[in-house]
Amino acid sequence: MPESELRVRAAAPRGPSARARRARRGGALTVAAALVAAAAALTASPGRASAADVQLLANPGFETGTLDGWTCAGSGAVAGSPAHSGSYALVGTATASDTAQCQQTVAVQPNTSYTLAGWVQGTYVYLGATGTGVNASTWSPSASSWTQLSTTFKTGASTTSVTVFTHGWYGQGAYHADDLSLTGPDGGATTPPTTPPTTPPTTPPTTPPTSPGGPTGDGKITTPTGLTATKVTGGAVVLSWAKSTDKSQNGDVAAYKVYSGGQIVATSMGTTVAVTSLLPNTAYTFAVQAYDRSGHASATLSDPVTATTSAAPAAHPFRSAYFDQWGIYENAYYPKQIGTTGAAAKLDVVTYAFENVHPNTHQCFEAIKASDAANEDDPNAGDGAGDAYADYQADVAAGDSVDGTADVYEQPLKGNFNQLRALKAKYPNLRLTVSLGGWTYSKYFSDAAATDASRKAFVSSCIDMFLKGNLPANVQGDPSGGAASAAGLFDGVDIDWEYPGSPGGHTGNHYSAADKANFTLLLKEFRTELDAYGATVGKHFLLTAALPSGQDKIAYLETDKIGAYLDYADVMTYDMHGSWDATGPTNHQDPLHDSPADPTTPIAPGDAKYNVDTAVTAYTAGLPAYGIPGGFPASKLVLGVPFYWRGWTGVPAGGDNGLYQTATGPTPAKALSQEAGLAAWKELNPTSSQLHWDPVTESSWIYDGTNFWTGDTPQAIQARAAYARTKGLAGMFAFSLENDDASGTLVNTMADSLG
Repeated sequence: MPESELRVRAAAPRGPSARARRARRGGALTVAAALVAAAAALTASPGRASAADVQLLANPGFETGTLDGWTCAGSGAVAGSPAHSGSYALVGTATASDTAQCQQTVAVQPNTSYTLAGWVQGTYVYLGATGTGVNASTWSPSASSWTQLSTTFKTGASTTSVTVFTHGWYGQGAYHADDLSLTGPDGGATTPPTTPPTTPPTTPPTTPPTSPGGPTGDGKITTPTGLTATKVTGGAVVLSWAKSTDKSQNGDVAAYKVYSGGQIVATSMGTTVAVTSLLPNTAYTFAVQAYDRSGHASATLSDPVTATTSAAPAAHPFRSAYFDQWGIYENAYYPKQIGTTGAAAKLDVVTYAFENVHPNTHQCFEAIKASDAANEDDPNAGDGAGDAYADYQADVAAGDSVDGTADVYEQPLKGNFNQLRALKAKYPNLRLTVSLGGWTYSKYFSDAAATDASRKAFVSSCIDMFLKGNLPANVQGDPSGGAASAAGLFDGVDIDWEYPGSPGGHTGNHYSAADKANFTLLLKEFRTELDAYGATVGKHFLLTAALPSGQDKIAYLETDKIGAYLDYADVMTYDMHGSWDATGPTNHQDPLHDSPADPTTPIAPGDAKYNVDTAVTAYTAGLPAYGIPGGFPASKLVLGVPFYWRGWTGVPAGGDNGLYQTATGPTPAKALSQEAGLAAWKELNPTSSQLHWDPVTESSWIYDGTNFWTGDTPQAIQARAAYARTKGLAGMFAFSLENDDASGTLVNTMADSLG
């Protein structure tokens, strides 16, 4: 049936299609050890307890037969067998998207040594403690029978409590834990929480901790030396150091974790990294530890280096663009091209698209499964789909890499994620966000946002996976990933829910009337948890959203409330018309203004048609006929332009070179776009006689006598930049980079036109 705005967004923004061939590494893939958790595999033996030492954990052996004193995510439970001693033990089942962590918070004394110990059984079982100035853990890669874990740590000067945790690892199945103990001086009475905090802190610290902190390792990798800050800006510090040597003789290679204030703030596969999203005019102290994916680490951290960020840069129009996960396949568009086209030097943010919402857990996850994105009638097109291979498993060749260095199989992080990390090292003012959803992956947003508990679970899972960088290892047998393997890569989260409360999304999408309020609450939860995590690492993380441009879909948003939680919003001002209306009339996919010649029917219940100006008005001033209150700050609205074109064939010239004419169907599929009615700008190469301009809507089109293409030429992009400046909008964004030509004509036009 007819559908206008965003019927198919840019070749159906999606995960990889079935045609995306993967050149997988030949030979048997051995399952290497999962990467060490954030504390880099501490294995110290328990010290001798003094007379003042006491057991601080409640219900340490689970002999109450319940989880009293413990808070468990996912499948944590008490079972009668197997038990290390007594009658009961803890059992949890780690899935592909959940480690089944159980935890307990206890009071401790500052500047005091404590010993954590316990017995575990299973594959990749962790035991650790976190808190202010504390980040300690130990683990067992494979324990078929009960195995004791133990580590000793010292609390910081301001530590008054620690959270003891145990968990399995993604996809490794059941684990058991029993007879856990935290021994040391009593810190006073405390009441263990039974639920996660409902109101995490929302304000980043004004003075982040100056000590780098960090754990000790087993010394099988040499300690990094020569750490220096090679570049400092208002929001980033670029660090470089000398290469470490992995002496473990297991074939692994050294990777690196960067610490500040006892927290991991970045991870690097090479000897340089940009630590981004930092606060301006703030002193940070960093140190680096080498590690490998088998859990070995340098005995100590490098000598620290301190750098003070400069003042925040002067405000300027915002420039952003989407990088498609699947662009590395047919288009062979790698993060390298973001730099070589000049885009990286001019853009403020690159948004990585897309990650999915799990159909059962309604949380963030990774997988290797093709979507059925080409089938618009498949209600399950995106269920369980994802591309961990493109994200962080693919071995990128030297010629396709940002810095000329080929990925090696033994790296914990490869693929797009590692190349984007390298891109930020060259362009430290560039920030990266990860986009959740898109056209094919929006089915389960309504479920994820439905309750306070589901929102918290969804948000925390996404932050854990993509901001803290705890990527699941062993996805389809590839050992890439692991704890903190992508830490510090992303600078925020983009929510692309298409669409809350509306039936206008992909076939099969879940939606309800409650989505309108729940979308706002979901943004609030993201803002709260991003700020809480940012406070621990001295960063401000971006929260953005891709919002609809059709007034019939904007009506399902609380436009007067959502701006309070967003740094900015990308308004998807494109795909207003396309060849899903197979017989026409032909039209502009993103008319800037209304035209009296436009033959389309106004959008009920009002009398407005789709155009950019109407969308901007809806968000800012409101459209009473559609029940839209407005109230979204213009200074947070970012205007979208497409780098792809929509096409009809069998179009007569009519009175204006095919505009507003009938058609016989969509244009044939092209080699790269591989979808009827769609083409990348770089695939068209129009002659000057084929290019046409509508001064009323300030829109461009291509007509060759048979085929009619609608999209944005440099002239159209310049007109939209002028409009954005006149309206006081935040700036512009593009969807998406791989559709531009090799010279980056469109992205450079967009950036330069904003001034």
